[in-house]
Amino acid sequence: MIAPLPSGLTPLALIPENLFALVVTHPLGSLLPRATQVQHMLERLDKGKAPLPGNWLNSSTERRIRQLLMRSGALDYCTQTPEVAQAVVQDILLALEQVELSWPTTAGGLTLHGTPADHAEIRARARHTRAELNKLAEQWQHRVSLWQALDQMAEELGIAPAIGTDQNSGQLRDRAWFDLLRLSQWVAQIQPLQRLLQLLGQQRPNPEQSASLSQLKQQMSPKEQGPQERKIPGIPMETQGITRSDNLARMLPLEAAFMGHEVLHMLWHARRAEQGLLSYAVAGVMPIDSGNDWPSPRSGKGEGAGQGLQQGPIILCLDTSASMHGMAEQVSKALVLEALRLAKKQNRACLIYLFGGADELLTLDNQSLTLPELLDMLRGSFSGGTDVNTPLLAALQRLQLQDWQQADILLVSDGEFQVDAALRQQVDHAKEQQGVRLFGLQLGYATALHAMSQLCDPVHLFSDWKSLEQAARLQ
Repeated sequence: MIAPLPSGLTPLALIPENLFALVVTHPLGSLLPRATQVQHMLERLDKGKAPLPGNWLNSSTERRIRQLLMRSGALDYCTQTPEVAQAVVQDILLALEQVELSWPTTAGGLTLHGTPADHAEIRARARHTRAELNKLAEQWQHRVSLWQALDQMAEELGIAPAIGTDQNSGQLRDRAWFDLLRLSQWVAQIQPLQRLLQLLGQQRPNPEQSASLSQLKQQMSPKEQGPQERKIPGIPMETQGITRSDNLARMLPLEAAFMGHEVLHMLWHARRAEQGLLSYAVAGVMPIDSGNDWPSPRSGKGEGAGQGLQQGPIILCLDTSASMHGMAEQVSKALVLEALRLAKKQNRACLIYLFGGADELLTLDNQSLTLPELLDMLRGSFSGGTDVNTPLLAALQRLQLQDWQQADILLVSDGEFQVDAALRQQVDHAKEQQGVRLFGLQLGYATALHAMSQLCDPVHLFSDWKSLEQAARLQ
């Protein structure tokens, strides 16, 4: 059992473990004032506020640090995020430590040139403090701009941003963020993938517009159901009076007298063109089945964006086997980002199955996806075997749910797998009985199309690696 610290060292007990050694061994100032001020800084940063003056740093250095924190925008990201606050304090401690290691050499040079020792120390400290804080400002500016870009990206993908630390290295996930931003910019140049995703999801009536149509039907349809008689004008069953028209069969004899006049016949032609001839008004009665007046709208197939229709969910089955390593892996990850972005933009559900060998299946659902989960996927490397049974059976099972019945499936692979006869039978049955559409995207060359074509229709071949490599080098 670890003995408690003496009462005089109580401030050290509050220091986070990842900062403890740095605080204890720091060369600037005394231990207790330093520990007290560090704990105060952490508490203020957690509230999104700049630290107040303390007994550790001189007023000039404290003022510079406060200005740096407020101007950089780091305070917003420290609020209720202890990992970020600790990283910011760690940066400050390391910068001040570098000042303490550097200023004696500079002060010694100034002393040799006749500067008094006390003035040389002040000038050397000030010079190195400015230099280190300027470096810190550039570092924070870069990091904050990265966080802002990540916030925007998370909003576009429909996931909540979560800025934290990597449990393995203890550093902020800059590399994964860079991958996320790079792929999001890169995917904008892959037009074939975007067009393919637009095809997914059978169109269905928009619930809001369907509700309006239902209310309109209720107001305009007859109260009674079944066959009824409805009076329709223009049907010559009975005469109801006089009207104006251009119908010669119902024209009054008075109008016919104008036709033979040498001057007034021009007036007759003008009145006929304007449908202004005096005519008998007729009407008739027809049986109408009110139950069939308004046919219900039917779902389309998703090739267009009809008014009042919205597209259904997206199910993406992504091969993560070892044969997909390299450029195919980058295209696959870019496709995941674009699917999430499109689903968020069009308010659609999106389910992603990452599959490998037998019973290896990872599911990402945009309704519950978190940023750490997405970053873990981007940082991972594809490896293992290929078993398409597990993801496709899971996708077919998901299509049984009410909210997913109009979803389409996209299988992304290099085609290096075997098709089980039982799986093919289930896929064919789902296509025939439920109208399921299973698209295929083959990342490779046409020599491996046989397996994909047994399951998918149509199969889209994507093998323009040269243009993608050029686009990747531009990022």
